[in-house]
Amino acid sequence: MENTFDATVINRQVEGLAASHQLLLERLGDLSDEMVSQSSLLPDWTVGHVLAHIAQQGDSITRLFLAAELGEVVDQYEGGFAARVTAINEAASRTAAEQVADVRRSIYALEGAIASARQGWYGSARMVSGIEVRVTDLPLRRWREVEVHMGDLGLSELECCGPESWSMDYVRHDLSVMTMQWKSRGSMGLTDLPQQIRTQSPTVRLGWLMGRVTIDGLAPAGLMG
Repeated sequence: MENTFDATVINRQVEGLAASHQLLLERLGDLSDEMVSQSSLLPDWTVGHVLAHIAQQGDSITRLFLAAELGEVVDQYEGGFAARVTAINEAASRTAAEQVADVRRSIYALEGAIASARQGWYGSARMVSGIEVRVTDLPLRRWREVEVHMGDLGLSELECCGPESWSMDYVRHDLSVMTMQWKSRGSMGLTDLPQQIRTQSPTVRLGWLMGRVTIDGLAPAGLMG
């Protein structure tokens, strides 16, 4: 897979990701053990499941960066999807302090891998879904994971509850990306967003495109399926 890219765009995404990492850690400062055991906004997942996923997804992106630097393409998660599910379930019941410490560890490991990447930027990575993407796609994919799952925690007391908790910097950036993906599915790429969506706020528009917001009378965007 040939990989040419605009370094300015990548720099912008890496900066946004770092800011969102810090925002997440700041908001988790008052996380309690009781909160960890509460249900999240995701079906069948507690807050602990979501936090475990955030940490382990960070580790998986670190794994992809390190492999790419060696000229290798590896699976995002060693052992694939089944191993990912098992690891999340095993880590979900940890204490609040343990959850936050692991999220912090994974964040700085990933940021270190990104900072040290050289030739790896020209490589490819295999996601858990089986698709192969450019390494240059990884910062935005991680940024999206951090912001969206921060909202999935469902902790209004920590400002981590739904799309309204997403940073506007992230919303502005990813809304343009996701809107282009939507338009590309139409004939000659000319399909615009439905009228019901165009009149909504940027956060609601992105939430609908991401499958986190429903609009009466409008089918899901289906981009993330």
